[in-house]
Amino acid sequence: MRRRGAVLGAVAGGLLLGGCSPADLPLAAVWLDADGKPVVSVRPCGDDRVRRLSLSGSEDEASDDTFWRTAGAGTGAVTFPLFSPPRSWKVDRGGPQRLLTGRGYWFSGTVGQGQNVDYRIVVTFAADDLTRLEPGQVWADERAMSRDAFDKLVDDKC
Repeated sequence: MRRRGAVLGAVAGGLLLGGCSPADLPLAAVWLDADGKPVVSVRPCGDDRVRRLSLSGSEDEASDDTFWRTAGAGTGAVTFPLFSPPRSWKVDRGGPQRLLTGRGYWFSGTVGQGQNVDYRIVVTFAADDLTRLEPGQVWADERAMSRDAFDKLVDDKC
């Protein structure tokens, strides 16, 4: 009995000290519009609000020359041209604001209240992923899919 208590105490202590990272959820999709411009759709769960959005050429924004980021966007579901976030958002930008061939991109948003992050919305892609999409397809969850499949993915993850 004492041994079980010690094991449970060690596990609980490890969980408390280790904490946990917020989940990365595939609740964003990208595609090229009729003019070949990249578009992103962000779909937080239910009435959740996205408070920070960013795009960079890699997961590590500090090492990249192409980026934009905004804090306090406070948006629900939204769709906009990837390199032209809504004007009402205060956006910091750097580097070329266009897709570069052979380059990977990381788009993310955080959802939560105050300093808490409940989950992150993430989509990673390369320019080549988008140019290979068939009409009516989007890139989400590291693969091409129909818009209906993306809607189902969002429903399943939320």
